[in-house]
Amino acid sequence: MRAIFFALALALSLALAQEDPVVAQVGPEALTKSQFDLRFGLFARSALRQLGLPDTEDTREFLEPYRAPYLQALAEEKALLRVARAQGFWPKEEAVEAKVWQLKEAFPSEEALLAALKEAGVEDLATYRTLLAEAMALEALEAHYRARLSVSPAALKALWLLSPEYRHPTLYCARHILLPTLEAAKEALARLEKGEAFAEVAKALSQDPGSREAGGDLGCEPQGTYIPAFEKALLSLKPGEVSPPVGTEFGFHLILLEGVKPAGRYSLEEVREGLEGQVKDLAWEKLAKALIRPYPIRLFPERL
Repeated sequence: MRAIFFALALALSLALAQEDPVVAQVGPEALTKSQFDLRFGLFARSALRQLGLPDTEDTREFLEPYRAPYLQALAEEKALLRVARAQGFWPKEEAVEAKVWQLKEAFPSEEALLAALKEAGVEDLATYRTLLAEAMALEALEAHYRARLSVSPAALKALWLLSPEYRHPTLYCARHILLPTLEAAKEALARLEKGEAFAEVAKALSQDPGSREAGGDLGCEPQGTYIPAFEKALLSLKPGEVSPPVGTEFGFHLILLEGVKPAGRYSLEEVREGLEGQVKDLAWEKLAKALIRPYPIRLFPERL
């Protein structure tokens, strides 16, 4: 009788294993297909949303080539989670619950919250808690090591000199005031001619929500940035000049050319923050690889 029960239990365990096969082994921890499918589903929804594509069977098919690389990334993440737990960066239960409570307060009812989670690809609150705890652990681990990373001035300068993306063509620094009619543009121009500051008139009158609060500031951009009529007027100005009203499909513009920056390189100070982040990103990637070395990873992409 015991032999029969043992055989039945073994058969059941084998059946369950076939239903949810192990797709990666991370040290002593197994990553199953259901766990992978959950995370890849969240990735797919996010990726399609960023691409402006609907979430359909056809668009999901477009992401199929990313399944194997995502498995590698997820296995490495699981290894980092083991590091985070071993080094004491796992969040306390009350910290996780505080964030869950914040989420609950954003919805009129728990039913509405659960519906939103399911729409996002998360089956229930328990799954959300697990994902949240993992995200908090990884964030704490990375923040701990990033705070200890330093970038030498020499390395920063070398990267600045060697990176072509920090070069720029001629840049045109401009402001504009967008008005709905030619008459309104002429009235605004009259105020400028009487000596009112361009930025103040822009804040008071401009219909462009993207630049109004900044006094119409459009920054410094290369030729080819703006629509033809706008750009033609801009390029005809001398620094400090204001254009007559320029009509486009958006309305009528008054354009101020504040200055012209010759082609060259962005200054080190202008790009320092981005450069430091780039160097630290590379350093963190290498450090993360070293941290997970004690947890050997075996992948089984054929089981996906």
